[in-house]
Amino acid sequence: MDHHHSWYNFLPWYDALYHYFQDNFAGTVVFNGGIMPAHGHFETIHHLVAGVLVILTLVVLSLMARARLRNLEEAVIPSPKFNLLNFFEMILQVVMNLMRDVIGDDYKRHVPFVGSLALFILFSNLLGLVPGFIPPTDNLNTTLACGLVVFIYFNVQGFKAHGIGHITHLANPIGEWWGWFLAPLLFPIEAIGLLVRPFSLGVRLAGNMIGDHRVLLAFAGLVPFVVPLPFFALGLLVAVIQTVVFCLLTCVYISLHTQEASH
Repeated sequence: MDHHHSWYNFLPWYDALYHYFQDNFAGTVVFNGGIMPAHGHFETIHHLVAGVLVILTLVVLSLMARARLRNLEEAVIPSPKFNLLNFFEMILQVVMNLMRDVIGDDYKRHVPFVGSLALFILFSNLLGLVPGFIPPTDNLNTTLACGLVVFIYFNVQGFKAHGIGHITHLANPIGEWWGWFLAPLLFPIEAIGLLVRPFSLGVRLAGNMIGDHRVLLAFAGLVPFVVPLPFFALGLLVAVIQTVVFCLLTCVYISLHTQEASH
């Protein structure tokens, strides 16, 4: 039985979906509670439902913002009041400044990817501050998937930038002719360092969100009024910081693999 009770459990098709995954995919490795691996049992599918909810929310908000942009006067002259367009503009400005500082002048072509990633992770983290909702990012299945997407992206960009040099750089990161004599030693080390990156991204994000969510639930359960407020503020800070950290590391990896010298 699913031990994570939330608003998702009241969906009429939630139990049917849970049993479908349990019956058809229980032989695969899943993550019990987001931290410990378990075999043969799905602890929860909340991260799937929450992830879809976040994506649908972003789609609706994006369509609303796009509709507002049809008014050229409103698009050119920002409203003095805080609205949906200002919210997206603020997030985009922060992301672009971060990318420009880390990646350099070539940052603009990576904005759609990093911007989408930032919005998904931020809204996923913030969902955990809403009572009764469990965020998708407190589960390793979600965060490791994000890390894997980042891993695929920066490697594809590395191949586009340097071709086979993207791989040979792992064997000779020094860049000198004598560096090839150290290739049997350096290549395994560099390869392991490369392969561990998606796991470090996923574990770091999930670990922080799991801890923050558990603390918030504990104090909200003890005293539902006033006392949890500082922890909600702390949760908001953690949600924003973890989004920035994830995107910062993504930009660092993109920069490393698109600007490295090919050999």
